[in-house]
Amino acid sequence: GWGGGFFITFFFGAVTWRTSILIGRELNGDPRPGHSFDDNPYKSPIVPGSSANARMRKPLNTFPDIARESFGEKGCIVLSSVLYFELFSCLSIFFVSLGDHLSTLFPEVSETKHMCIVAIVLTVPTALLRTPRLLSYLSAVGTFATVAVVLAVVASAASAGDITDMLAERYNKLEDTPHHIMWRTSGLPLALGLIAYAFSGHAIVPSIYSSMKRPQDFEKMVDITFLIVIVCCSLVAVAGYYMFGTFVEDQITISLAKAGTAPQLAMDMLTWLMILTAFSKFTLTMFPLALGLEEIIAPYVPTETAMEVASSLIKLVLIALALAVAIFFPSFSFLCSLVGLICTMIVSVIFPAGAHLVLFGERLPLWEKAIDWLFVIGGSIMAVVGTIATV
Repeated sequence: GWGGGFFITFFFGAVTWRTSILIGRELNGDPRPGHSFDDNPYKSPIVPGSSANARMRKPLNTFPDIARESFGEKGCIVLSSVLYFELFSCLSIFFVSLGDHLSTLFPEVSETKHMCIVAIVLTVPTALLRTPRLLSYLSAVGTFATVAVVLAVVASAASAGDITDMLAERYNKLEDTPHHIMWRTSGLPLALGLIAYAFSGHAIVPSIYSSMKRPQDFEKMVDITFLIVIVCCSLVAVAGYYMFGTFVEDQITISLAKAGTAPQLAMDMLTWLMILTAFSKFTLTMFPLALGLEEIIAPYVPTETAMEVASSLIKLVLIALALAVAIFFPSFSFLCSLVGLICTMIVSVIFPAGAHLVLFGERLPLWEKAIDWLFVIGGSIMAVVGTIATV
């Protein structure tokens, strides 16, 4: 509904904005804002803890570094497991997205067959490559496709307006009124998981932070980024729900394609863009997951040739398992919500706040400690209750 959707979007956007900043401060090694320091934390000549103006701890580089520094080696293993599970789940989500969009273009073929064709014809040859360097250029397509989708949804809503009555007549659901609601409590757990998945991505924050020329500007960059994301999400939410109401599909591009309010050629081009985006993201997401598994078995593989064979086998097995999950759970919204509630709550809410408490607890004011504890306890409750309600 209007109220529930806006509440969860802005609430979880604010929470993940805060935890992104917490991760930046954990990487910086100090609970104070990054702009309080003039130098790069990785090149600073000042020894941590040597003075009041020095950083409290040594700067960190990766998510596992934060976990190891905060919770020891066991905490690092647990967090790595959650990250790998999130990556694997994303593979299944990309399979479902590919199947949904291909089924829109070629409805005579089932979604399951589409997913199998994608796995065999497109994904397998790419997975056998040892590096995704060439495919990394496709990541720019994701940004272009996102802008195209936002503009397409807003333009369609402006031109077509509210088409819920037409859709109700088409689907023989004229008695299902109203088509726009203000609040539906039963839909909140699923919506929370979907929004959580949309605001996930904290796992790449350390890579962004450490690669910045001026890490001390990280928090300013986070403010601008979250503002843009919130605006884009709000535009799509308002335009999409106003246009389709309760008839909206799991993926807005599918709703646009089925509605028939836009030129067919334009919709086909937009759908192919989404297919290309999902395909490139699948390959780039699988690479770090496969690389992590390769590092685990590397000590037991005797030769380089055997390692190449093992690498290809790992990727093939990952594709097969992800395809099986996608076929068994073909609901895009269900998978996104489940991953959002389990993985995103841990990686993007509970862990950053918990690590902030452990690393800087003695230097934190009472209000910051209260917020951290609220994130840890509230995130745990929402993850458990939301997962049970969704399943």
